[in-house]
Amino acid sequence: MVIIESERLLLRRVKLEDVDDLYREVFSDLEVVKHTFGKEIANRAQAQRYIIENCNTDAVFGLSALIERESGAVIGLGGVIECQYLDVLDYEFGFILGKSYWGKGYAKEIGRAQIEYIKAKTSAIRVLALVSSSNLSSVKTITNLGLEYLTCIETQGRGSRDVYVQYFS
Repeated sequence: MVIIESERLLLRRVKLEDVDDLYREVFSDLEVVKHTFGKEIANRAQAQRYIIENCNTDAVFGLSALIERESGAVIGLGGVIECQYLDVLDYEFGFILGKSYWGKGYAKEIGRAQIEYIKAKTSAIRVLALVSSSNLSSVKTITNLGLEYLTCIETQGRGSRDVYVQYFS
């Protein structure tokens, strides 16, 4: 099921058939992993377990497969996640791209689409993005999308993350 569409990308529920592509593009690349999951995912079996436990296979919210429209390739993960990092119900958006897809504007494109989705489909007054302070490319993308630094929090499983926020008018 497609959840969000943009000009060049689709965000859809993850299928177990996506494991090999996601392992190759995301989980097996230490540079990608160090900025996202907070710990190494050492093999395909661990990646499959992570996907089953953490990804969106049957809902609208959650980590979903990010698909390049033109090729149909699984290029990473993204999604809108309900969260309570700041003690109220919020919505976090995010993106994790395979390294071969960096620098193409995909992160900004799917980020913009996710923000619009949150505005249209929820009653949220703001949107959050969490990022490792060392992930300078993602920080740049998030701020280019109009979010501003709010605070730093300690997350379970992802470590220390800077919280960026955009309030809706």
